[in-house]
Amino acid sequence: MNTKKQLTKGNKMKKAIVIRQEEEKTTVVQILGGLMIGFAVIDFAASFAGYNLTPFLGSASRFSPIVFGLIGSALLNSNSK
Repeated sequence: MNTKKQLTKGNKMKKAIVIRQEEEKTTVVQILGGLMIGFAVIDFAASFAGYNLTPFLGSASRFSPIVFGLIGSALLNSNSK
């Protein structure tokens, strides 16, 4: 975030630029979102190999990579401005 301040001394104008650096911290929600997207990719790849990683979902396990990917993406983007 850049803010400019003008200081006056007599007839001279000086500009002082203040720069604040904000560090982005990784939160638990972002880590969970990344893990869910990673699981979605692995689940999608495993489905081609004939393995079902989510048999507890029944017939909805066909759509589990999409669901996990969308939830993970929402979690990653929940903190963006």
